[in-house]
Amino acid sequence: MDESTRIWRDRVARWQKSGHSARVFAAQEGVNAGTLYSWSHRLGMKRSAYRQSAEKATLPALLPVVVAPSGATISSPGAALEIVLPDGAVVRVPPSFDEDTLARVVRALGGMR
Repeated sequence: MDESTRIWRDRVARWQKSGHSARVFAAQEGVNAGTLYSWSHRLGMKRSAYRQSAEKATLPALLPVVVAPSGATISSPGAALEIVLPDGAVVRVPPSFDEDTLARVVRALGGMR
């Protein structure tokens, strides 16, 4: 087995154990996600059922959002609300948000179905 194959076998094994998507893991490793997939197939190390259970386990848990009625007092008037997801993505909601738009965003993220 050549050095490149050993490196990729180790990398694919670490990816499978990480529970991250190929895109996230590849970005952390500084490699192309497509190349990671290609090597996993070439080495016969496909993620199949393991990947599905790991990805389900790492999905962010969404909590119900309760919107205060108009005119309610907030501790920090004018402050934007920030929702930080486990993958680091941030949803910023300005004080003058549109409730329908926020509801669509929350539904798109998998909450309030």
